[in-house]
Amino acid sequence: MEPFLLSGDETFAFEICEQLGWKGPDAVVVPVGNGTLLLGAFIGFRELVAAGVIQRVPRIIGIQAASCAPLYRAFNENLEEIPGIDKKDTVAEGIAIAEPVRGQQILEAVKKSNGRFIIVEDREIKKSLLRFCAMGFYIEPTSAATTAGLSKYLETSGPGELIVSVFTGHGLKTTETMLKILQEPS
Repeated sequence: MEPFLLSGDETFAFEICEQLGWKGPDAVVVPVGNGTLLLGAFIGFRELVAAGVIQRVPRIIGIQAASCAPLYRAFNENLEEIPGIDKKDTVAEGIAIAEPVRGQQILEAVKKSNGRFIIVEDREIKKSLLRFCAMGFYIEPTSAATTAGLSKYLETSGPGELIVSVFTGHGLKTTETMLKILQEPS
């Protein structure tokens, strides 16, 4: 466990608020496996609230692959513990974490932000990946899981809601997986 990783990920919240003219978004949509980005963002937004820069922590929406979604299950079933799951393969390798070490902290952060978890199937991830690649963004499948989850969130979001998300990685990180997906018949 890298002790400064969460502190580094706090800057994600600072960058968002700076780019929004020192305002906070209504919701932040992020991928979650081990949850470092999610927790770092939550901590950063809480610090911005404490400093009086923004009024409230945005809703944090965690995206998990349907084939490996222990946090989604724990949150939606209101479980005390992160359940053991039968982890299956997913193209979104970056979030395929069956036993997140900081699972309880992640659940608490999402609850405190009035957020939620969304799951996406591999077919939705691949569709989103191809869509963004066609627009010129060579993102990794984990980023495409996030964009697929963002699309689902948009179906229930409020009118005028300011929503922020992020591409977490370049397609070159997962070259073999990308080649397989790009060669599949459409």
